[in-house]
Amino acid sequence: MTAGSDALLALYHDFLSGRMAHATLLIGEAGIGKKTLAGLLAQGLLCTGSGDRPCGQCRDCRRFAARTHPDALFPAPAPREKTIKIDALREMIDTLSRHALEGGRRVVVIENAERMTPQAQNCLLKTLEEAQEDTYFLLTADIETALLPTIRSRCRVIRMQPWSQERIAELLRGRGIPAERVHALALYCEGSPGLALQMQEDESYWAARDTVRRSFLSVESAADLPGAAQVLRDQKDAGSRLLNILEQEIRALLHEKLAGAPLEGEEAPSRWRTAPPESLLNILTAIMDARRQKNANVGWAALSEGLLQTISEEASKWQV
Repeated sequence: MTAGSDALLALYHDFLSGRMAHATLLIGEAGIGKKTLAGLLAQGLLCTGSGDRPCGQCRDCRRFAARTHPDALFPAPAPREKTIKIDALREMIDTLSRHALEGGRRVVVIENAERMTPQAQNCLLKTLEEAQEDTYFLLTADIETALLPTIRSRCRVIRMQPWSQERIAELLRGRGIPAERVHALALYCEGSPGLALQMQEDESYWAARDTVRRSFLSVESAADLPGAAQVLRDQKDAGSRLLNILEQEIRALLHEKLAGAPLEGEEAPSRWRTAPPESLLNILTAIMDARRQKNANVGWAALSEGLLQTISEEASKWQV
């Protein structure tokens, strides 16, 4: 088993040289690019164009992109179901028992393979053990341990690593995303380009981020508490998201302090840049306590005011 960029390079080399493993399992956090990579590999295996594969232009590439290629199978949950059940795998096996309709390769793409029931996984196992020549399986999963060890042992496992902030920022700039948002997205998406793009499209995220800045991050002293509490008063339903965003902000400031890497852009009020690591750690602890209180059904007003009080006490140590 291999991991990281070396694994991807080896996978790409084997793809180009026609030595793809009959079963490949792509593991990684949601939004990291597993499904995109699996789709490109599957499309490339079926591509009949000239030059680089997949060409994206030939008839087979177009049919794959539209999910109408007769030799591309996509076992998935039935409508309104969350799991991939054994019936979907039996249908796949029945199709594979017949000759490829185009007379060439066949590919099976199973996205979110961890959603397969144990019965479906055992059904797939037999097929992997007796895989036919020119039949390729491409699986993706967020959680490796949700798949049977016997499934994993019959696949080439590629563990995809989080993207660097620089690489994500380059992707976002290429999509024409405003510069004032690029750095925040790259900083807070936890190395997931998919999550970065999802956050960019979610205006409620930016509204919640603005609320955090007008409340928790606006506190310099006890005199600011009533105004900040007023901003948060009607935010009960958004409470979990606000705590998550506040934690992102504080962790970014802490990283700046410990790594000596100044944040670019306006990622936090400038006065917070002078906060000592000890205070930031105390605030992180208070955020975790607030989250536990929320899970214990403590009222939003009480827990948010308690968190604001802690921030006020810590801010008084360095704000002037």
